[in-house]
Amino acid sequence: KKKKKKTKKTTILALIMARGLSRDLSREKNANKSKKGQSKGNKETNLTPQQRAERDAQAMREKKEKKEAQKAKDLATGKLTMEQVKEEEAKKAKAREKQKMSQFASNNPLLAKQLK
Repeated sequence: KKKKKKTKKTTILALIMARGLSRDLSREKNANKSKKGQSKGNKETNLTPQQRAERDAQAMREKKEKKEAQKAKDLATGKLTMEQVKEEEAKKAKAREKQKMSQFASNNPLLAKQLK
């Protein structure tokens, strides 16, 4: 019983084939990704930026009204107290101020040093 020894030539040939196959598979995979990627992004190409902004603003107004209605309902049922509402609003105002200052600081390194 003789075992067949792998020579360098057959090993190199196998590596080249494997690499070639891998390359082909990668190309095919990337081609499929690019086909899928075409559907990503803004699907509403028929809207102008102004129309999109108006639509988004309307959605935000509706969301705010819904939250305010829920807050009023919670106040009426006793789930929330007026103190809790004021505390929450103060916390949000503080967070907005902090975010605003960090935006200024990112544009002005001297201001960032002073804030630290």
